Amino acid sequence: MVSLSALRSVLESAAEIVRGLYGVDRSVERKDNGTPLTLADQAANRLLQRELTGLFPAAWLSEESADNLNRLRSEWLWVVDPLDGTKEFARGISEFALSIGLVRGEEVALGGVMNPITNEGGVGRVGGAVSCWGLSPNQASASVSRSEVEDGSVVPYLSLVGRARPVGSVAYKLLRVAAGVEDLTFSVQPKSEWDVCGGVALLAAAGKVYRRFDGRRNRFNQQGTRIGCGAVAGSVPLVDAFLERMASRKPVIPC
Repeated sequence: MVSLSALRSVLESAAEIVRGLYGVDRSVERKDNGTPLTLADQAANRLLQRELTGLFPAAWLSEESADNLNRLRSEWLWVVDPLDGTKEFARGISEFALSIGLVRGEEVALGGVMNPITNEGGVGRVGGAVSCWGLSPNQASASVSRSEVEDGSVVPYLSLVGRARPVGSVAYKLLRVAAGVEDLTFSVQPKSEWDVCGGVALLAAAGKVYRRFDGRRNRFNQQGTRIGCGAVAGSVPLVDAFLERMASRKPVIPC
């Protein structure tokens, strides 16, 4: 099985590549689905695929790789976003992260998330240990999606928490909650498996939860990799209280 120290080493190697391109190459391509793509996405993806599959042979699912549905027949699967928060990277906003999850069957087994610029990161094993670095858990608050604040979709729900801070990358937000920097994070828009898999592993290793608004359990390595519902993450008591308050408020979040 993969050691957490080995996983951290891979994260740090990929982070070094992203860090070297930050603020240097701002060129952005558009993929067929309209989402942005930079040299950093591609370079980090190549390193992560080489190093992770060399570390532990498993199938591969990444935002920046062509999807091979043979992964559905594999017991083990790496689920990776080499740069969650490409828009922030291109805009020079240091709120992006690398996200790695290792899935067995449909359940995440371990994962890691790292912000290459702030050197904040964490690795954890579900049911085992978690190790976070570079984070100072003081003045905890809730983090929410920067893009959802900008488009207004999350604004009706900000009053459900005491303080809300816009942050770009969902993987980075999940890292901060797992480490205790924020109490909660929530999003009202769909995500992809690679956005959250690593963070879900960190949360589980830290004794925290990632709860979908539709009440369904977290399942990975699905044929359709889009998770069509928002979610909230944090400690069980806080997440339960948030969901109870949300259920009594309007508008209702669609799923």
